[in-house]
Amino acid sequence: MRQDYDRMLEVLHERAPHAKILAVGHPTVIPRDTSSCDFGDLTQFGTITQGGLERLRDDVLEPLNKAISNSTGTQDAADFVDIHASSRNHSVCDDSKWVEGFVTLPDRLSFVHPNALGHRNAADHVEEAMLNTIS
Repeated sequence: MRQDYDRMLEVLHERAPHAKILAVGHPTVIPRDTSSCDFGDLTQFGTITQGGLERLRDDVLEPLNKAISNSTGTQDAADFVDIHASSRNHSVCDDSKWVEGFVTLPDRLSFVHPNALGHRNAADHVEEAMLNTIS
């Protein structure tokens, strides 16, 4: 995964050598305490078990953010925009969630994507990173 991301950043730099690349990480999707997730609830993760959620978080989502961060850390023209930490208590299973689960009621498929609050959080961090690159 890391090698693929390194290569992508290299290609972007080759095609736009003067561009500053901001790589945005993923928000907190799965809480640290998966017991707050309701099994069978489609507005969360449906029938994915607590153990399954923990594996997804620990073996997929967190390593992906780490790979993106590490990769951008080796590039002079790239910075990592961390939105994971700021969204920590706003996962799919939190009351004040910034990420929707599989379904948003009454009947809209969400497929585990940020809602308006999650997009606002990401936009605020990207704006700050953009302003830091030009100052």
